[in-house]
Amino acid sequence: MRTKTMTVRIGEMLGPVDPSYDPTQHNWGPNKGGCNPETTACGFARILELAADPDGWVYCPSGFTSFPVVRVGMYDGWPFWRPTPAIGYIGPLNSVEWAFFYELSAHNTRKGSPSRWGQPRDV
Repeated sequence: MRTKTMTVRIGEMLGPVDPSYDPTQHNWGPNKGGCNPETTACGFARILELAADPDGWVYCPSGFTSFPVVRVGMYDGWPFWRPTPAIGYIGPLNSVEWAFFYELSAHNTRKGSPSRWGQPRDV
């Protein structure tokens, strides 16, 4: 008889955004990849704005369709597996998907209702 033990990691929202979080740890640097420092600074400021007033935001990751934001806080799921500022939004498969702070900007997050390609949206 063979037996097998598996460890399954499941990310979870751990609480509100920690304003003392150091976003520069995600910046690119010598001998390591990462994000553009301007992107991390802009994204961290944006997630703090969402956290201050979390109701009524939508996220538009593709430029074509926007999705309602349902969670704002510290998420410890893939790829970091440690608490990182993120938003949860209802994606195209009607389940919560995650976007980390460095993906956020004034161009892809706004107050308003979700829209689909070809449908009017409030601006």
